[in-house]
Amino acid sequence: MSQIGWPPRRPFPQDMTTGEEHPLGTWGPSLKCLRWASIVLPIAFLVLLDILRRSFFERHVGTLPGLLVFYVVVIVGVVLFALTIFRIVEILQRRIVDQNRQLAALNDIASVAASSAPLTDILNASLHQILPSMKADAGLVCIIDAEQEEHSVACYTGFSRDMVKGIQRAKLKDDHVAYEVYRTGRPVLNEDVFADPGVHDRARQEGIAAFVSAPLKSEGEVHGILALGNHKKRRYSDDDRKFLEGIGGQLGTAIRKAMLYEQAQSQNREMSALLAVGRVVTSSFDMDELLNASLDTLLQVTSANTAEVWLLVDGEESLTQRCVRGLHKEAFMEQTSLGVGAGLPGRVAQSGSIVLYHDLPSHPEFLRKQVLQAGFQTYSALPLNYRGKLVGVLAVAALSPDALRNQGEVRILEGVGEWLAVAIENSRLYQQVQDAAVIQERERLAREMHDGMAQLLGYVNTQTIAVKKLLSDERLTDALDELRRMEDVVRDLYADVREGILGLRTAALKHGSLLAALEEYSQRYMDLSGITVALAGDGRLPALSPSTEVQLMRILQEALTNVRKHSRATHVTVGIHGTDASLGITITDNGAGFDMARLPARGWPRFGLQTMRERAEAVGGTLAIESTLGRGTTVLVSVPVAGQRA
Repeated sequence: MSQIGWPPRRPFPQDMTTGEEHPLGTWGPSLKCLRWASIVLPIAFLVLLDILRRSFFERHVGTLPGLLVFYVVVIVGVVLFALTIFRIVEILQRRIVDQNRQLAALNDIASVAASSAPLTDILNASLHQILPSMKADAGLVCIIDAEQEEHSVACYTGFSRDMVKGIQRAKLKDDHVAYEVYRTGRPVLNEDVFADPGVHDRARQEGIAAFVSAPLKSEGEVHGILALGNHKKRRYSDDDRKFLEGIGGQLGTAIRKAMLYEQAQSQNREMSALLAVGRVVTSSFDMDELLNASLDTLLQVTSANTAEVWLLVDGEESLTQRCVRGLHKEAFMEQTSLGVGAGLPGRVAQSGSIVLYHDLPSHPEFLRKQVLQAGFQTYSALPLNYRGKLVGVLAVAALSPDALRNQGEVRILEGVGEWLAVAIENSRLYQQVQDAAVIQERERLAREMHDGMAQLLGYVNTQTIAVKKLLSDERLTDALDELRRMEDVVRDLYADVREGILGLRTAALKHGSLLAALEEYSQRYMDLSGITVALAGDGRLPALSPSTEVQLMRILQEALTNVRKHSRATHVTVGIHGTDASLGITITDNGAGFDMARLPARGWPRFGLQTMRERAEAVGGTLAIESTLGRGTTVLVSVPVAGQRA
């Protein structure tokens, strides 16, 4: 190959009868030749001897000298015939030994190639079998990357490390010999490298005088190249050609099998990574949590050492670094804000195209010098788009210049980027919903305080003025009566405040602990009000979203508050029943009840019912009230389970 000083040389000699190229080899004796020689040579000798006898020896054969000369000629002829036959037999024996050695090596290679050993071990073991069988002094095996149109040395022996380093990831089109082997699927040889004036100096440095490069094929496709070199000129026989064809098929199949296995493993890694990231982004709306987990997963399944996410600042043409995971995080945090178009992340945000560099120090647009000082060589960044809108940039970096060369890793980056774009946008939308929910909750609390606490405080303020008037008129008895009524009101107000604080604390329950929160609140409610609360249910609740759990808790608190303040009940039963489709809660008291047909225009119970109904409808549920004077009240709440995000 040209990188090691092997120029493309003569094609194999053509068969003059067919015009087809006759691969590897020169004429050699065979059993057929031996049979014909043993027949033709004696006949030719006898004919020649008879001609000599009739012409030259006819006058002298009767004399003693003539007879001696005649017998000497016969003896010499017989000896030459025997020596010729012996030479042919010797050559055939040597050829049979070579064939047996090659067949044994081919069988060993076939056994190794069919094993489950790693590809590198298979190629190394095979190469050590091939060299003595082919009487070669040096050899190497290259694997072809068809996607990148490159070839790289997988194993070698007899060549220098510098020479092998020059072949790694060499482009096929830059190596004429390798490209011809790959293109034609046939071997290329040069039996006298030093006779070629155009030979590369590296060949002389390696001392290669003759070489052969043979394809390693499977199903007609070249997956690798076997290159063998000799330090002396040599001829390659037809048996060598057949041996190389057999090796090419065995090793080509082994390489193909390894490539298919690696492809399957790569696809499994891709699927595992995408599933892992998918689980993360669908299980949490917390931006930092999902970014950290996603980048950690990305680093586990790719050759990258560090990963980072830049987010587009709303309303601004700038990016801010939101998350960094992996090695040398401090170096990557040297600059945490970039304008769109500045630096590689900013350029990706501006162009909307992925970038991948394996020579990062040679790109001046990368602005963080500490990253370069840390030795990073590979950097890739891609835009995070959600429905055509840029939300950020995902970037990864590696210390090795050979990282991220596998197309499978690039596909993983793109797949994770799609997941992250959706997750980032969902997290932002969730935060907006949470902010809106906070505002709505404040409005509800404001209405509750206005119709409850504010009215009572207004009453206390009015009564305070009345007491002052009674005291100024020295009507002490009336003033004491008013103060007692004010004391009752303030006591109720104090109970309301304590109950409201208890409700707010309990509303901040941890996700998934609705039943535990109900039990805790019921116990504190009993301690505060003296009313018995009994919980009834099967103990199994379907998964609900945090907002649904909070609203159900607030409805229960409002219902129990109404029981304490208005029903004069002594016992409340709270029933919880869940199915795969819905969750239902019933709150039943044994109090005075009220007439549903004669609700007041404002105040209790109309305001309390309205508040509870709004909370139920806010999470897609329904609320119903059943009450009869003297027979208590029942509140029924039902919320759907379908569509809940646990």
